[in-house]
Formats: sequence, C-alpha cells, structure tokens
Amino acid sequence: MRNIIAVSAVTCGLITAAISLAGQSSAFCDAVDCVPNVARNVAAGTPCTPAPSFVFGTGSDGGTLICASQGVWIGVGPLVGEREVKQPCDRRGDTAQQPLAGNDLQLTRTRGVPLRCALVNNALQWVNF
Repeated sequence: MRNIIAVSAVTCGLITAAISLAGQSSAFCDAVDCVPNVARNVAAGTPCTPAPSFVFGTGSDGGTLICASQGVWIGVGPLVGEREVKQPCDRRGDTAQQPLAGNDLQLTRTRGVPLRCALVNNALQWVNF
C-alpha cells in the first residue's frame, strides 16, 4: 500500500512539474520573422481578404502592411513581434500580433489579433486595431 501511495505521489509531482513548465516552453517573439502567418511580398493597394486575425504582411522592401477591412493592403508601423493587449509598449505606431502559444486555460480568445502601440491615459500600451 505504501508503494502505491509513493508511486502516485511521485507521478503527480512529475505531472505537475511538466504542466508548470508547459507555459514557459514557447520562445518570446521579438521580431517580424518569428510572427506566424505573415504574408510575404505583398504590395500596398493590392487586393487581400480581410479577416479578424493574421492580417499582417511584409512588402518586398521589408515594410509592414495590414489587410484592411476594405480588402486592400495598407502600410502600417513596424511589426515588432508578438505582444499582449494592454501591456506597455515603447513606440507609438508600432504593430504586433497576439501570440499563438502560452497558458490560455482561463481565457478564450482569438489568436493572431493585430495590435498597435497607442497612447492610453498618458501611457503607451498595446491596443486592438
């Protein structure tokens, strides 16, 4: 009986350790190259299919564009990686995308939502487009 309890305790401890590390396993994305589902070599003014998420593209010159609700690519500020809404940001006009990974057990949200750095209550923070 003691062996069963000991094995159960060790197993539960290992599972708990694995779960606690799971949220930290994804790497921080701090550049355009690691942002998932970015369209490449798009041009301003050309047609695109608007969507609520994964709407960023890069031009042949490396500039950042977004697929606007009008169905065309328009230029926006630099895409700096993945960020969380309402978190502080450094430069007004920068753009980012909400991450795909992380521990979202308590949240239901759409991944890949575009964000921009804006002034809110005298502080720069990430907001939805």
